[in-house]
Amino acid sequence: MKRIAAVMVAMLVLCGTVFAGPGQQSPGDVVVKVRSGWAQGALPNWPAAIAAYEASHPGVKIQMEYTPAGEDSMAKLRAEFVAGNPPDIVQAWKTYFNEFVDAGLVEKLNDQYDKYGWKAGTLTDGARSWCAPIADAANANADVYGVADYINTSVFYYNTDVFNSLGLKEPTNLEELITVGKALRAGGKKPLLVTGNNANFVDLLAKIQVQFTGLQYLLDVNSGKAKLTDASMLRAMKIVERLINEGIVDKSSMTYRSEDCWPELANGNAGMFSMHTSDDRQLRDIQAENPNFHYAIMKGIKFTDNPVTEYSCTYGGNWMIPASSKVKAQAKEFLFYIFGEEVSKGSAASGRITNMLKANSSIGSPAIQTVVQYQLPKLSYDTFYIIDMVPGSVLNALWAGMQQMLQGTANSEAVLADAQRAMDRIISER
Repeated sequence: MKRIAAVMVAMLVLCGTVFAGPGQQSPGDVVVKVRSGWAQGALPNWPAAIAAYEASHPGVKIQMEYTPAGEDSMAKLRAEFVAGNPPDIVQAWKTYFNEFVDAGLVEKLNDQYDKYGWKAGTLTDGARSWCAPIADAANANADVYGVADYINTSVFYYNTDVFNSLGLKEPTNLEELITVGKALRAGGKKPLLVTGNNANFVDLLAKIQVQFTGLQYLLDVNSGKAKLTDASMLRAMKIVERLINEGIVDKSSMTYRSEDCWPELANGNAGMFSMHTSDDRQLRDIQAENPNFHYAIMKGIKFTDNPVTEYSCTYGGNWMIPASSKVKAQAKEFLFYIFGEEVSKGSAASGRITNMLKANSSIGSPAIQTVVQYQLPKLSYDTFYIIDMVPGSVLNALWAGMQQMLQGTANSEAVLADAQRAMDRIISER
Protein backbone atom coordinates (compact mmCIF):
# COMPACT_ATOMS: atom_id res chain seq x y z
CA MET A 1 0.00 0.00 0.00
CA LYS A 2 2.88 2.35 0.77
CA ARG A 3 4.23 1.95 -2.77
CA ILE A 4 0.78 2.45 -4.32
CA ALA A 5 0.31 5.65 -2.33
CA ALA A 6 3.69 6.93 -3.44
CA VAL A 7 2.84 6.21 -7.07
CA MET A 8 -0.52 8.00 -6.67
CA VAL A 9 1.24 11.10 -5.33
CA ALA A 10 3.72 11.02 -8.20
CA MET A 11 0.88 10.73 -10.71
CA LEU A 12 -0.87 13.74 -9.20
CA VAL A 13 2.31 15.78 -9.46
CA LEU A 14 2.81 14.74 -13.07
CA CYS A 15 -0.74 15.60 -14.08
CA GLY A 16 -0.25 19.32 -13.86
CA THR A 17 2.02 22.21 -13.23
CA VAL A 18 3.26 22.73 -9.69
CA PHE A 19 4.69 26.06 -8.51
CA ALA A 20 7.05 26.43 -5.58
CA GLY A 21 8.40 29.70 -4.22
CA PRO A 22 9.65 32.22 -4.10
CA GLY A 23 10.00 32.58 -0.33
CA GLN A 24 9.00 35.73 1.53
CA GLN A 25 9.38 38.40 -1.12
CA SER A 26 10.14 42.07 -0.58
CA PRO A 27 9.64 44.99 -2.95
CA GLY A 28 12.65 45.31 -5.19
CA ASP A 29 13.62 41.62 -4.99
CA VAL A 30 14.85 40.06 -8.21
CA VAL A 31 12.72 37.01 -9.04
CA VAL A 32 14.31 34.35 -11.23
CA LYS A 33 11.62 32.17 -12.79
CA VAL A 34 12.75 28.59 -13.40
CA ARG A 35 10.76 25.93 -15.24
CA SER A 36 11.70 22.28 -14.75
CA GLY A 37 10.53 19.42 -16.93
CA TRP A 38 10.92 17.14 -13.92
CA ALA A 39 8.25 16.66 -11.29
CA GLN A 40 9.16 18.19 -7.93
CA GLY A 41 9.61 14.76 -6.34
CA ALA A 42 12.28 13.87 -8.90
CA LEU A 43 14.57 16.59 -7.53
CA PRO A 44 14.36 15.88 -3.78
CA ASN A 45 17.48 17.85 -2.82
CA TRP A 46 16.54 21.02 -4.71
CA PRO A 47 14.15 22.69 -2.20
CA ALA A 48 16.84 22.82 0.50
CA ALA A 49 19.47 23.89 -2.05
CA ILE A 50 17.23 26.71 -3.28
CA ALA A 51 16.51 27.86 0.29
CA ALA A 52 20.25 27.95 0.98
CA TYR A 53 20.86 29.92 -2.20
CA GLU A 54 18.24 32.52 -1.32
CA ALA A 55 19.67 32.82 2.19
CA SER A 56 23.11 33.58 0.78
CA HIS A 57 21.79 35.92 -1.92
CA PRO A 58 19.60 38.56 -0.23
CA GLY A 59 17.31 40.23 -2.70
CA VAL A 60 17.16 37.24 -5.08
CA LYS A 61 14.20 34.86 -5.06
CA ILE A 62 13.87 31.66 -7.08
CA GLN A 63 10.39 30.82 -8.35
CA MET A 64 10.25 27.16 -9.40
CA GLU A 65 7.67 25.76 -11.78
CA TYR A 66 7.51 21.97 -12.13
CA THR A 67 5.66 20.82 -15.21
CA PRO A 68 5.79 17.68 -17.38
CA ALA A 69 8.13 18.26 -20.34
CA GLY A 70 5.91 16.77 -23.03
CA GLU A 71 4.64 18.08 -26.35
CA ASP A 72 2.12 20.43 -24.70
CA SER A 73 4.75 22.09 -22.54
CA MET A 74 7.06 22.51 -25.54
CA ALA A 75 4.25 24.09 -27.57
CA LYS A 76 3.69 26.49 -24.68
CA LEU A 77 7.42 27.25 -24.53
CA ARG A 78 7.56 27.92 -28.27
CA ALA A 79 4.74 30.43 -27.91
CA GLU A 80 6.50 32.11 -24.98
CA PHE A 81 9.73 32.41 -26.95
CA VAL A 82 7.85 33.99 -29.85
CA ALA A 83 6.13 36.43 -27.49
CA GLY A 84 9.42 37.20 -25.74
CA ASN A 85 8.20 36.17 -22.27
CA PRO A 86 9.54 32.70 -21.35
CA PRO A 87 10.82 32.00 -17.82
CA ASP A 88 14.39 33.03 -17.07
CA ILE A 89 15.65 29.43 -17.00
CA VAL A 90 13.89 26.68 -18.93
CA GLN A 91 14.48 22.99 -19.45
CA ALA A 92 13.86 21.39 -22.83
CA TRP A 93 14.77 18.02 -24.28
CA LYS A 94 17.57 17.88 -26.81
CA THR A 95 15.57 18.08 -30.04
CA TYR A 96 13.68 21.17 -28.85
CA PHE A 97 16.85 22.77 -27.49
CA ASN A 98 18.38 22.44 -30.96
CA GLU A 99 15.41 24.30 -32.43
CA PHE A 100 15.60 27.21 -29.98
CA VAL A 101 19.37 27.59 -30.34
CA ASP A 102 19.24 27.51 -34.13
CA ALA A 103 16.62 30.27 -34.00
CA GLY A 104 18.98 32.51 -31.98
CA LEU A 105 16.67 32.61 -28.96
CA VAL A 106 19.09 31.32 -26.31
CA GLU A 107 21.90 33.01 -24.37
CA LYS A 108 25.46 31.79 -25.03
CA LEU A 109 27.18 30.57 -21.84
CA ASN A 110 30.85 30.16 -22.76
CA ASP A 111 31.84 32.80 -20.21
CA GLN A 112 30.09 30.94 -17.38
CA TYR A 113 31.78 27.65 -18.23
CA ASP A 114 35.11 29.47 -18.05
CA LYS A 115 34.19 31.33 -14.87
CA TYR A 116 33.26 28.19 -12.94
CA GLY A 117 35.96 25.95 -14.42
CA TRP A 118 33.55 23.60 -16.14
CA LYS A 119 35.94 21.76 -18.45
CA ALA A 120 37.41 18.36 -19.22
CA GLY A 121 38.40 16.71 -15.96
CA THR A 122 35.61 18.48 -14.09
CA LEU A 123 32.68 17.58 -16.37
CA THR A 124 31.94 14.22 -17.94
CA ASP A 125 33.17 14.13 -21.53
CA GLY A 126 30.39 15.09 -23.91
CA ALA A 127 28.43 17.22 -21.42
CA ARG A 128 29.58 20.47 -23.03
CA SER A 129 29.07 19.27 -26.61
CA TRP A 130 25.53 18.24 -25.65
CA CYS A 131 24.72 21.94 -25.26
CA ALA A 132 26.24 23.06 -28.57
CA PRO A 133 24.20 23.71 -31.72
CA ILE A 134 23.41 20.36 -33.30
CA ALA A 135 25.53 21.04 -36.39
CA ASP A 136 28.52 21.61 -34.09
CA ALA A 137 27.86 18.80 -31.61
CA ALA A 138 30.97 16.85 -32.62
CA ASN A 139 33.18 19.84 -31.79
CA ALA A 140 34.51 19.74 -28.22
CA ASN A 141 35.29 23.48 -28.43
CA ALA A 142 31.93 24.61 -29.80
CA ASP A 143 29.95 27.49 -28.33
CA VAL A 144 27.70 26.30 -25.54
CA TYR A 145 24.12 27.45 -24.93
CA GLY A 146 22.95 25.51 -21.92
CA VAL A 147 23.70 23.12 -19.08
CA ALA A 148 23.17 19.38 -19.49
CA ASP A 149 20.72 17.59 -17.24
CA TYR A 150 21.45 14.22 -15.58
CA ILE A 151 23.15 11.33 -17.35
CA ASN A 152 21.36 8.11 -18.22
CA THR A 153 23.42 5.44 -19.94
CA SER A 154 21.77 2.68 -21.93
CA VAL A 155 22.22 -0.54 -19.95
CA PHE A 156 21.21 -4.14 -19.45
CA TYR A 157 19.84 -4.96 -15.98
CA TYR A 158 19.85 -8.58 -14.89
CA ASN A 159 18.48 -10.62 -11.99
CA THR A 160 21.60 -12.00 -10.33
CA ASP A 161 19.69 -14.72 -8.45
CA VAL A 162 18.23 -16.05 -11.71
CA PHE A 163 21.67 -16.01 -13.32
CA ASN A 164 23.23 -17.82 -10.36
CA SER A 165 20.49 -20.45 -10.22
CA LEU A 166 21.13 -21.31 -13.88
CA GLY A 167 24.91 -21.08 -13.60
CA LEU A 168 25.11 -18.12 -15.99
CA LYS A 169 27.82 -15.50 -16.21
CA GLU A 170 27.37 -11.89 -17.26
CA PRO A 171 27.76 -11.75 -21.08
CA THR A 172 30.39 -9.48 -22.63
CA ASN A 173 29.68 -9.83 -26.36
CA LEU A 174 26.85 -10.58 -28.76
CA GLU A 175 27.38 -14.33 -28.98
CA GLU A 176 27.54 -14.65 -25.20
CA LEU A 177 24.35 -12.57 -24.90
CA ILE A 178 22.54 -14.92 -27.28
CA THR A 179 23.86 -18.00 -25.46
CA VAL A 180 22.72 -16.60 -22.10
CA GLY A 181 19.33 -15.67 -23.56
CA LYS A 182 18.75 -19.18 -24.86
CA ALA A 183 19.76 -20.66 -21.50
CA LEU A 184 17.29 -18.38 -19.74
CA ARG A 185 14.50 -19.47 -22.06
CA ALA A 186 15.41 -23.14 -21.55
CA GLY A 187 15.21 -22.48 -17.81
CA GLY A 188 11.64 -21.17 -18.13
CA LYS A 189 12.54 -17.48 -17.98
CA LYS A 190 11.83 -14.60 -20.32
CA PRO A 191 15.31 -13.77 -21.61
CA LEU A 192 15.23 -10.02 -22.34
CA LEU A 193 12.42 -7.53 -21.71
CA VAL A 194 12.10 -4.27 -23.64
CA THR A 195 9.76 -1.29 -23.41
CA GLY A 196 7.85 -2.20 -26.56
CA ASN A 197 4.90 0.05 -25.67
CA ASN A 198 6.74 3.31 -26.38
CA ALA A 199 9.63 4.87 -28.27
CA ASN A 200 12.04 3.79 -25.53
CA PHE A 201 12.04 0.46 -27.39
CA VAL A 202 14.66 2.21 -29.58
CA ASP A 203 16.93 2.14 -26.51
CA LEU A 204 17.88 -1.40 -27.58
CA LEU A 205 19.04 -0.10 -30.95
CA ALA A 206 20.89 2.77 -29.24
CA LYS A 207 23.14 0.30 -27.38
CA ILE A 208 24.21 -1.20 -30.68
CA GLN A 209 24.15 1.76 -33.07
CA VAL A 210 26.83 3.82 -31.29
CA GLN A 211 29.30 0.96 -31.67
CA PHE A 212 28.88 0.99 -35.46
CA THR A 213 28.37 4.66 -36.32
CA GLY A 214 29.23 7.20 -33.62
CA LEU A 215 27.74 10.71 -33.68
CA GLN A 216 28.91 12.21 -36.96
CA TYR A 217 26.82 9.72 -38.88
CA LEU A 218 23.66 10.86 -37.06
CA LEU A 219 24.53 14.49 -37.75
CA ASP A 220 24.96 13.60 -41.42
CA VAL A 221 21.57 11.86 -41.42
CA ASN A 222 19.98 15.05 -40.06
CA SER A 223 21.65 17.15 -42.76
CA GLY A 224 20.91 14.72 -45.58
CA LYS A 225 24.54 13.72 -46.20
CA ALA A 226 23.90 10.17 -44.98
CA LYS A 227 20.95 7.78 -45.00
CA LEU A 228 19.47 5.60 -42.29
CA THR A 229 19.62 2.81 -44.87
CA ASP A 230 23.44 3.03 -45.05
CA ALA A 231 25.47 -0.09 -44.34
CA SER A 232 26.63 0.93 -40.84
CA MET A 233 23.09 1.43 -39.52
CA LEU A 234 21.87 -1.68 -41.32
CA ARG A 235 24.53 -3.74 -39.50
CA ALA A 236 23.25 -2.39 -36.17
CA MET A 237 19.59 -3.04 -37.00
CA LYS A 238 20.43 -6.55 -38.21
CA ILE A 239 21.64 -7.33 -34.68
CA VAL A 240 18.32 -6.13 -33.23
CA GLU A 241 16.56 -8.35 -35.77
CA ARG A 242 18.72 -11.32 -34.80
CA LEU A 243 17.99 -10.83 -31.10
CA ILE A 244 14.29 -10.86 -31.96
CA ASN A 245 14.40 -13.80 -34.38
CA GLU A 246 16.43 -15.99 -32.01
CA GLY A 247 13.92 -15.38 -29.22
CA ILE A 248 16.22 -13.33 -26.98
CA VAL A 249 13.88 -10.31 -26.96
CA ASP A 250 10.73 -11.68 -25.37
CA LYS A 251 7.65 -11.01 -27.45
CA SER A 252 5.48 -10.57 -24.36
CA SER A 253 7.10 -7.17 -23.85
CA MET A 254 5.50 -5.80 -27.03
CA THR A 255 3.00 -3.91 -24.84
CA TYR A 256 5.32 -3.31 -21.89
CA ARG A 257 6.35 -0.01 -20.38
CA SER A 258 9.18 0.21 -17.88
CA GLU A 259 6.76 -0.24 -14.99
CA ASP A 260 5.64 -3.55 -16.50
CA CYS A 261 9.23 -4.78 -16.80
CA TRP A 262 10.33 -4.02 -13.22
CA PRO A 263 8.12 -6.62 -11.45
CA GLU A 264 8.88 -9.28 -14.08
CA LEU A 265 12.60 -8.85 -13.39
CA ALA A 266 12.07 -8.63 -9.63
CA ASN A 267 9.92 -11.75 -9.29
CA GLY A 268 12.30 -13.84 -11.38
CA ASN A 269 10.05 -14.28 -14.42
CA ALA A 270 12.65 -12.52 -16.59
CA GLY A 271 16.42 -12.61 -16.60
CA MET A 272 17.31 -9.31 -18.30
CA PHE A 273 15.80 -5.89 -18.99
CA SER A 274 17.02 -3.33 -21.55
CA MET A 275 16.59 0.33 -20.67
CA HIS A 276 18.65 3.17 -19.20
CA THR A 277 19.89 3.98 -15.73
CA SER A 278 16.95 6.11 -14.58
CA ASP A 279 15.05 2.86 -13.94
CA ASP A 280 17.50 1.96 -11.19
CA ARG A 281 15.64 4.17 -8.75
CA GLN A 282 12.42 2.17 -9.14
CA LEU A 283 14.26 -1.14 -8.96
CA ARG A 284 15.88 -0.04 -5.70
CA ASP A 285 12.44 0.87 -4.34
CA ILE A 286 11.21 -2.63 -5.21
CA GLN A 287 14.32 -4.15 -3.63
CA ALA A 288 13.66 -2.19 -0.42
CA GLU A 289 10.26 -3.90 -0.18
CA ASN A 290 11.55 -7.27 -1.37
CA PRO A 291 15.05 -7.90 0.05
CA ASN A 292 15.17 -11.28 -1.73
CA PHE A 293 15.44 -9.48 -5.09
CA HIS A 294 19.00 -8.89 -6.24
CA TYR A 295 20.03 -7.30 -9.52
CA ALA A 296 22.99 -5.69 -11.24
CA ILE A 297 23.88 -3.72 -14.35
CA MET A 298 26.12 -5.38 -16.94
CA LYS A 299 29.51 -3.76 -17.42
CA GLY A 300 28.93 -3.68 -21.16
CA ILE A 301 28.45 -5.82 -24.26
CA LYS A 302 30.55 -5.47 -27.39
CA PHE A 303 28.44 -5.96 -30.49
CA THR A 304 31.46 -5.56 -32.76
CA ASP A 305 35.17 -6.16 -32.24
CA ASN A 306 36.19 -2.56 -32.95
CA PRO A 307 33.40 -0.28 -31.70
CA VAL A 308 33.45 3.45 -32.40
CA THR A 309 32.40 3.82 -28.77
CA GLU A 310 31.20 1.18 -26.33
CA TYR A 311 28.27 2.90 -24.61
CA SER A 312 25.19 4.92 -25.49
CA CYS A 313 24.03 7.71 -23.23
CA THR A 314 21.66 10.62 -22.92
CA TYR A 315 22.63 13.75 -21.03
CA GLY A 316 18.93 14.42 -20.53
CA GLY A 317 17.37 17.84 -20.86
CA ASN A 318 19.12 21.09 -21.65
CA TRP A 319 18.71 23.96 -19.20
CA MET A 320 18.97 27.28 -20.98
CA ILE A 321 18.54 31.00 -20.43
CA PRO A 322 16.36 32.72 -23.03
CA ALA A 323 17.99 35.73 -24.66
CA SER A 324 14.90 37.75 -23.71
CA SER A 325 15.43 37.28 -19.93
CA LYS A 326 15.60 40.57 -18.01
CA VAL A 327 17.62 39.01 -15.17
CA LYS A 328 20.33 37.18 -17.08
CA ALA A 329 23.10 37.76 -14.55
CA GLN A 330 21.08 36.30 -11.68
CA ALA A 331 19.79 33.46 -13.87
CA LYS A 332 23.32 32.50 -14.90
CA GLU A 333 24.57 32.46 -11.34
CA PHE A 334 21.72 30.29 -10.09
CA LEU A 335 21.93 27.86 -13.04
CA PHE A 336 25.61 27.20 -12.43
CA TYR A 337 24.97 26.85 -8.70
CA ILE A 338 22.13 24.33 -8.96
CA PHE A 339 24.17 22.11 -11.31
CA GLY A 340 27.48 22.83 -9.59
CA GLU A 341 29.49 20.32 -7.61
CA GLU A 342 27.97 20.86 -4.15
CA VAL A 343 24.32 20.56 -5.18
CA SER A 344 25.26 17.73 -7.55
CA LYS A 345 26.52 15.73 -4.57
CA GLY A 346 22.98 15.79 -3.19
CA SER A 347 21.56 14.89 -6.60
CA ALA A 348 23.96 11.94 -6.81
CA ALA A 349 22.97 10.80 -3.31
CA SER A 350 19.35 10.67 -4.50
CA GLY A 351 20.35 8.38 -7.39
CA ARG A 352 21.20 10.77 -10.22
CA ILE A 353 24.34 10.41 -12.33
CA THR A 354 25.53 14.01 -12.59
CA ASN A 355 27.88 15.74 -14.99
CA MET A 356 30.18 16.66 -12.10
CA LEU A 357 32.72 13.85 -11.95
CA LYS A 358 33.60 14.24 -8.28
CA ALA A 359 29.97 14.44 -7.19
CA ASN A 360 29.21 10.96 -8.49
CA SER A 361 31.18 9.40 -5.65
CA SER A 362 28.05 10.14 -3.58
CA ILE A 363 25.96 7.62 -5.53
CA GLY A 364 24.93 4.81 -3.20
CA SER A 365 23.44 2.30 -5.64
CA PRO A 366 25.84 -0.61 -6.31
CA ALA A 367 24.34 -1.04 -9.78
CA ILE A 368 24.97 2.60 -10.70
CA GLN A 369 28.47 2.43 -9.26
CA THR A 370 29.16 -0.12 -12.01
CA VAL A 371 28.16 2.53 -14.54
CA VAL A 372 30.32 5.17 -12.84
CA GLN A 373 33.33 2.85 -12.83
CA TYR A 374 33.10 1.26 -16.28
CA GLN A 375 30.98 3.51 -18.48
CA LEU A 376 31.40 7.15 -17.44
CA PRO A 377 35.14 7.26 -18.25
CA LYS A 378 34.32 6.28 -21.85
CA LEU A 379 31.52 8.76 -22.56
CA SER A 380 31.96 11.38 -25.26
CA TYR A 381 29.91 13.10 -27.94
CA ASP A 382 30.04 9.81 -29.88
CA THR A 383 27.92 8.21 -27.17
CA PHE A 384 24.96 10.59 -27.78
CA TYR A 385 21.66 8.71 -27.66
CA ILE A 386 19.98 8.16 -31.04
CA ILE A 387 16.61 8.80 -29.35
CA ASP A 388 17.72 12.42 -28.78
CA MET A 389 19.53 12.92 -32.06
CA VAL A 390 16.82 12.17 -34.64
CA PRO A 391 13.53 14.09 -35.14
CA GLY A 392 10.43 12.80 -33.39
CA SER A 393 8.75 11.44 -36.52
CA VAL A 394 11.90 9.48 -37.39
CA LEU A 395 12.11 8.08 -33.87
CA ASN A 396 8.49 6.99 -34.05
CA ALA A 397 9.12 5.29 -37.40
CA LEU A 398 12.02 3.33 -35.89
CA TRP A 399 9.88 2.34 -32.92
CA ALA A 400 6.95 1.23 -35.12
CA GLY A 401 9.29 -0.72 -37.34
CA MET A 402 10.94 -2.50 -34.41
CA GLN A 403 7.47 -3.45 -33.15
CA GLN A 404 6.73 -4.94 -36.57
CA MET A 405 9.97 -6.92 -36.38
CA LEU A 406 8.86 -8.23 -32.99
CA GLN A 407 5.58 -9.28 -34.62
CA GLY A 408 7.45 -10.92 -37.49
CA THR A 409 6.01 -8.61 -40.16
CA ALA A 410 9.09 -6.55 -41.10
CA ASN A 411 12.83 -6.87 -41.54
CA SER A 412 15.73 -4.48 -40.98
CA GLU A 413 15.74 -3.14 -44.51
CA ALA A 414 12.03 -2.27 -44.40
CA VAL A 415 12.28 -0.62 -40.97
CA LEU A 416 15.16 1.63 -41.99
CA ALA A 417 13.54 2.47 -45.33
CA ASP A 418 10.41 3.71 -43.51
CA ALA A 419 12.51 5.75 -41.09
CA GLN A 420 14.47 7.29 -43.95
CA ARG A 421 11.24 8.29 -45.70
CA ALA A 422 10.27 10.17 -42.53
CA MET A 423 13.70 11.86 -42.54
CA ASP A 424 13.36 12.73 -46.23
CA ARG A 425 10.05 14.48 -45.55
CA ILE A 426 11.67 16.62 -42.84
CA ILE A 427 14.61 17.53 -45.05
CA SER A 428 12.32 18.47 -47.94
CA GLU A 429 10.20 20.67 -45.66
CA ARG A 430 13.28 22.61 -44.60
